[in-house]
Amino acid sequence: MLVINADDFGLNPCVNSAIVRSFELGFCSSTTLMANMPGFEEACDLAHQRRLLNHVGIHLVLRDGPALTEAIKKSSRFCDREGSLALTSSSPVFALATSEKHTLAAEIRAQVARCRLKGIYLTHLDSHYHLHTRWAILDVVIAVAHSERIPFVRMSQNCRYGNLRLRLYKYAVNGRIRRAGLSRTQYFAGLDDSLLPMGRGSLAKRIQSIEVMIHPVIHEGVLIDSGHTEPLESRIASIQSFDQAVSFSGTKYR
Repeated sequence: MLVINADDFGLNPCVNSAIVRSFELGFCSSTTLMANMPGFEEACDLAHQRRLLNHVGIHLVLRDGPALTEAIKKSSRFCDREGSLALTSSSPVFALATSEKHTLAAEIRAQVARCRLKGIYLTHLDSHYHLHTRWAILDVVIAVAHSERIPFVRMSQNCRYGNLRLRLYKYAVNGRIRRAGLSRTQYFAGLDDSLLPMGRGSLAKRIQSIEVMIHPVIHEGVLIDSGHTEPLESRIASIQSFDQAVSFSGTKYR
């Protein structure tokens, strides 16, 4: 099973256009929606118009953009003085106070509710800057995913070799997601580090399912992956059987 997920649906109209185009060209099979960003309303309309409802999850935002709930705006852990979400992606979060857990859960539920009020069935949950994989954040995410009946949560990136401490941490995070019954794929990778395991080597032989993350944008009329200059088509074509990719619900687009 291969899922190619386009992050940041709803960020702005330009990104929305790039993601829809990626679907139409067969370069992605899934996307995740940002409930607090300027392009949210348009993204929801596009999801309905382009028959993407079985292909859209939620891209939980805990950094960037306005918070949706009042309580979290008053928390210096999660927001700046203007009430914008500002959880840093560089520092670990190993513990939260009970009040912080309640505050965080309410914000996550508000983002979920805003998507569902627009008729968006959420196939899974991931997050901006992968903040859901912070240890104490994951506690709350798992609880909310269960209570809100979100069937799957993205794994921590595990197709790139880092230092031993980081590898052990990712292993522990992914073990928690699996034990919670929320894993959909064995592996999760960025487009760069997905090419080796999908193409060759001992890891490729063991892979039965993988999610590959992309960030489509249109630059000078060319569809690319954010941060790169070559066309997205050439990068996607390097993934074995990319045209067989499905959504988290197992649905192939068209």
